[in-house]
Amino acid sequence: MKKNSEELELLKQFGTNESRRTLLKSLLAMGVTAGTAMPFAKALAAATEEEVKKLVILSQPGAMPALCHDVSSAAIKSRYPKLEIEVVDSNNATSYPRMLAQRNRPVISGAMMNDYFAQRGIADDMWEKFDPAIMTNLANVPKELMTPGGFGIAFAIQPYGIMYNPDKVEKPESWADLWNPKYEGRVSMWDAYFDAYVMAGVAAGKGPDVEEGIKAWAPHKKNIGAWVSSPIVEADLLHRGETWLAPHWGGYAELARAQGKNIAFTIPKEGAVQWSCHMQLVKGFTPGESRLAQAYMNTWLSEDFQLGMLRKAFWSPMNSALKIPDDLKLPGVISVDDALKNLIRPDFVKIGSQIPKYKSLIDRNLKA
Repeated sequence: MKKNSEELELLKQFGTNESRRTLLKSLLAMGVTAGTAMPFAKALAAATEEEVKKLVILSQPGAMPALCHDVSSAAIKSRYPKLEIEVVDSNNATSYPRMLAQRNRPVISGAMMNDYFAQRGIADDMWEKFDPAIMTNLANVPKELMTPGGFGIAFAIQPYGIMYNPDKVEKPESWADLWNPKYEGRVSMWDAYFDAYVMAGVAAGKGPDVEEGIKAWAPHKKNIGAWVSSPIVEADLLHRGETWLAPHWGGYAELARAQGKNIAFTIPKEGAVQWSCHMQLVKGFTPGESRLAQAYMNTWLSEDFQLGMLRKAFWSPMNSALKIPDDLKLPGVISVDDALKNLIRPDFVKIGSQIPKYKSLIDRNLKA
């Protein structure tokens, strides 16, 4: 008898598990419809952790993939030695569109997402909620710093201030210093992230508003000498003196300085944006896969991972139990307490829903 499309799709979902596929074939051969078999199929799909063959995790670039391998993968493989773990090293602007295109057959089950894509994923219905029973390290994360919208958990922060070449310019005191005519062609900017425009809005007296910040930049667009898409490239431009100032992440700036780059970092008088990195649990996986992904990401809040993250990447910890060592008290590093008191947390829910609009405004008003 010719199978209908529902039956074919049902069988396709179990193409890699022959025993379950055979059982489903038997049910369908006996006349059980695909609709009736679906609940049973879902029960079969609820693989235990021991049955999961592979876990794919998305990491931010830089020092984080090695930390995932050394701390998180080692911890999980000690319990599940046969489990294959792949850590994908990619920025969100590149990886998220691929994840969205693969949403019907997802590959990545756990991911590091920045503020904007954490919210974009909520709007796109990409995320599952975490199970507090699995996320045992969550107790040390202040509720005020949790991911807005109820999906995801913030596990790292950075102040987003101004990076500069100290041989070329004096330390900037205000975000408005970036508009000084003497810096024509010497400022580098991003068109995929919007924290600089949040602070431009604040400096212009309009509040932490991206659209107002883009408008505030328009009369000074001649100062933009480079559009960048990599923290490493931006630090290199400043080090070589091709650009002199750049709105930038404190942790990335400190890492570049530690690597010998001639740069410095400061938080201007108007303050800095709190950039957060969020762990996200991706929809579309079996309960067993989901539990393993959560157990993996739970390690990101452990003191070992948080201290490693601080020492290797200069990302500030979200675990309030971890105190910043004296040798790491740097301009680009911030404590949980100071973040709560001093950093600006804009409406990332709104910003995440309007990314295409903001990119279009930047193209029309600043790049044209």
